[in-house]
Amino acid sequence: MNVLSSGFFHPPLPGSGLPVSMPMPLPLLEAAVSEAQNNVQAPRALVLFGAMTAIAVVAQGLIDVLKPNGQCVPTSLMLLSIANSGERKTTSENVFLEPIRKFQRDQLKAHEECLRLWGVSQEIYDIKRKSIMRCIKKKVTKGECSAKVEADLLKVDSAAPVKPKKLKLLYDDSSSEALFRGMHQDFPTAGLISSEGGGVLTGRAFNDLSKQNAIWSGDSITVDRVSKESYELSGARLTVSMMVQESAFKVYMERRGEMSRGSGLWARFLVCRPVSTQGSRFLRSGTVSWEYRDRFAARLTELLNENVESQSGSKKEKKIICFSREACERWLQLFNSIESENRAQGHFAGAGDHASKLAENIARVAALFQYFEFGDGEISLGTLEAAISVCGWCSDEFLRIFMPPPQEEVDALELNSWLQRYRSSYQRYVPKNYVLQHGPNKLRERERLNRALEVLRRQGEVSLSQYGKTMRVDLFPMMFSGFCY
Repeated sequence: MNVLSSGFFHPPLPGSGLPVSMPMPLPLLEAAVSEAQNNVQAPRALVLFGAMTAIAVVAQGLIDVLKPNGQCVPTSLMLLSIANSGERKTTSENVFLEPIRKFQRDQLKAHEECLRLWGVSQEIYDIKRKSIMRCIKKKVTKGECSAKVEADLLKVDSAAPVKPKKLKLLYDDSSSEALFRGMHQDFPTAGLISSEGGGVLTGRAFNDLSKQNAIWSGDSITVDRVSKESYELSGARLTVSMMVQESAFKVYMERRGEMSRGSGLWARFLVCRPVSTQGSRFLRSGTVSWEYRDRFAARLTELLNENVESQSGSKKEKKIICFSREACERWLQLFNSIESENRAQGHFAGAGDHASKLAENIARVAALFQYFEFGDGEISLGTLEAAISVCGWCSDEFLRIFMPPPQEEVDALELNSWLQRYRSSYQRYVPKNYVLQHGPNKLRERERLNRALEVLRRQGEVSLSQYGKTMRVDLFPMMFSGFCY
């Protein structure tokens, strides 16, 4: 059974560019994405990825998801959008990430004041400690009992001022050392974000593949340092979102694609390469409304405040988001269907790495959708279906980007489309030289055309026949050869 044709994944509405069926059971997300797409006029998938990035960054530190197979996993996401210059990648991102950046700036101001007060307390502590240490030294030198002074030292040390942690959630082009150090010293939840992902792709943070994979899976990592003390990063949550130009992505894949694919890194990504909206972005009269963007921002702020509370004082345990009974049955059915399509000749043949992470990504997205829209509660069947639609569409994109068909098959498809105009007018034969001279530009090279024609011949779409000195392409090869239009 094919996963797509069996109804497990649902294709987008024609022309919508949104990888979910309408209406979505997620009123705030749907309204905010539609509003932003209407105002920004960027590809809908870019806008949706921007919204999903913001949700994941603020929610991943608050919730984990319990999959129906009993495994509890993080809700962090890895997202990749491939879009060329002029597609308004940065604008699409900023619509939803700006509230996080603003919150981060406001927290930084408050942190500076806390840091100043901590500095004063630290100076007082240092003075007290040095004074007690001098007393201990004198008593030890004179051979006197220093037990009481030592007790005073322990009392002072137990009340040593704790350096306030800085809330830093978003990292742009950062080294792995700076990223992991920030997550260890300050805030254990972060987003590695770039609207021009070429910098992140070639940066040091993204190239530490084993650690990226471990954090996505919720495992602890050890950061070894030569000049400073090593440390273990435990319970950290990291969402990665990149918007990269086609050329930069192509260069990266040529240089490091095999290694990164082999490590399982790209299998964890939700990916898209949306159709351009350039040429259809016309100005409209009237006032632009951002009502739903503001509501979206207000919900983000609620969750950001929860993040601050969770890290102050006694740490709260993450909430566990579970599936409803109907959603549990649906997810298990989907998991088994994906597994069955991982066989030879199946839909995911050759993409076992991607298939192995797909059901988990669906669970993560469903949990994020549920918590953002409705707060606590089980994942409903409707919310799961929305996650399936999004991730199923991204799965098709993954196969299209990472497992494209051979060039001759792509050429054959384009050639057959070009030949269809002659079939439609009931013309049976087209001279091969005519195709070579007037066909698709990329096929005006003889060997490339021959390979494409051979693919069509094997598919039974065309045949070749000699008529005098002319080689002809027969567009109706199954028809009686003596009959000619």
